[in-house]
Amino acid sequence: MLVSWLGKVTFDVYMNSKDPTPSQELHSREALAPVFADLNKYDATSHFVGQSTIFTLTNDRATGEAYCLAHHVTVDGEKRRLMVASLRYHDTFVRTEGAWLFAERLLYVDWLEERALS
Repeated sequence: MLVSWLGKVTFDVYMNSKDPTPSQELHSREALAPVFADLNKYDATSHFVGQSTIFTLTNDRATGEAYCLAHHVTVDGEKRRLMVASLRYHDTFVRTEGAWLFAERLLYVDWLEERALS
């Protein structure tokens, strides 16, 4: 299933998953572009997405959760560093004209780890 974004979306980021206030709130496809462009600062990224669960499903709406381990590598001269983030996505999807689209994504950061790479 290919999923894209609706024109009007909610994308909230909770850098501390225990804090009920989002650290970042975006409300349009256009507002998402800088978020994805910011990933270009890394020398390499890898996202392992797994443990997906669909909570509700009707003909035109669905909700679910997916877990992700995001790996980001930075290089500064001879120094290489790895940042790993444990993420959870709480998603709401809507079906419009036969296509499933993201209507809402809540991104929760459960933990971060940074370390030097050999």
